[in-house]
Amino acid sequence: MAEHKKAANPKKQPKQGKAAKGKKGKKPVVGIFSFTSCEGCQFEILDCEDDLLELFSRTKVTHFPMGKATNEEGPFDITIVEGAITTPEEARKIKDLRKKSKFLIAIGSCASYGGVPAIKDFYTEEEIEVPVYHSTKIIKSIRADGIGHYVKVDYYMHGCPPNKCEFLTVMKDLLVGKTPRQPDYPVCKPCMGPITNGGCDSVCTDHKIPCTGCRGPVEDATIDPLVHLYEKMGYTHDDIKRFFMGYAGTSKVFSGVVGKTCDIYEEKKSKTASKEKK
Repeated sequence: MAEHKKAANPKKQPKQGKAAKGKKGKKPVVGIFSFTSCEGCQFEILDCEDDLLELFSRTKVTHFPMGKATNEEGPFDITIVEGAITTPEEARKIKDLRKKSKFLIAIGSCASYGGVPAIKDFYTEEEIEVPVYHSTKIIKSIRADGIGHYVKVDYYMHGCPPNKCEFLTVMKDLLVGKTPRQPDYPVCKPCMGPITNGGCDSVCTDHKIPCTGCRGPVEDATIDPLVHLYEKMGYTHDDIKRFFMGYAGTSKVFSGVVGKTCDIYEEKKSKTASKEKK
């Protein structure tokens, strides 16, 4: 309890948001916490196996209830938080945890956005809680949100569960004093896979090459969302037209984008006929 009071003193609070190396000659202190979740993100951490042992040998993990029996309450150089905030007590605790943390990581979809628990936000209390509990008087539930709704988060490690390679990379960056870079790019490059006939064994996309639609469009393809996506990504009308003209430009499905074809042969006939009249 004395440690908790010490951490609560504003003069003793760690500086937040910067790469969290430990003090010179000391290992950085790490805390791993869980709120409303399935604990799957912590299992993903444990699944790092030998890499995790190496990582933990270079840090001092003082709070990790899933992995150790005795736990401390901070302060921490690196704090990793799993789970959504769904109760007033959790909201209070995440705010207190932020004060005691130099670098705060939201790990997984629940900590990032509210995840699966946030599905309840789209229903009334009667629809969600009454069918499960005989009485809702003892339930102190609030809207489910990611921890960023309450505190500043220094890094979001998305995913359900997150990618363990990303976890190791982020932790290694922090150990050498480097602030990890948040991925700011999409999973897929412009790809016509969602509207293209299958049967190719996804040879291109399996090798990280965007589908260019060489097998032509499925008959019921809805291309407007893809066109809007290309536009949002900054492609011009001519760029988009070329995407659709590449392999199946004459298909009826693509006609709204590529326009009518130019019948060269009809043009030649017309020119020949015109010359003969003269």
